[in-house]
Amino acid sequence: MVALLASGLVTAVAGPATAAPAAGPVRAPVTAAPGVLGDPTPEEQEKLRAVAGAIWSPELAAGWNMNAEVADILSTATGEILRCSEAFALVPRPPGFVPGLGYLVGYWQNLRDYFRAVHANRTYRACVVTAAASYRSPVEIASMGI
Repeated sequence: MVALLASGLVTAVAGPATAAPAAGPVRAPVTAAPGVLGDPTPEEQEKLRAVAGAIWSPELAAGWNMNAEVADILSTATGEILRCSEAFALVPRPPGFVPGLGYLVGYWQNLRDYFRAVHANRTYRACVVTAAASYRSPVEIASMGI
């Protein structure tokens, strides 16, 4: 099931699956200055909440304010999960891929289903758990507007 979901996610994101180079530095996404981009719409916020709920828990994500800063942190966490999974040859992507708000909102169902599936697989679950631990505090802080 994980391979099937990963295959669907790859096709949806990058077209035919091609392996991306595993080497290369991990770069933080380029973000706009605060206030430049508006907060996500209510519909986008629900989609972001679904992705966050698949990484942490739906109950936890339900209490967060899905503002632009939270979306940016969720983007970074999603990128790290995908890079980690790629290291396990699950999700090949084009080099330099950084998921942004449009990606998260456009592929929220694929991402949610993928993150839920990898939670069941001990090897790939490490990718989600590591990102969840690394980004929990930043998401909480951003949600509070601090």
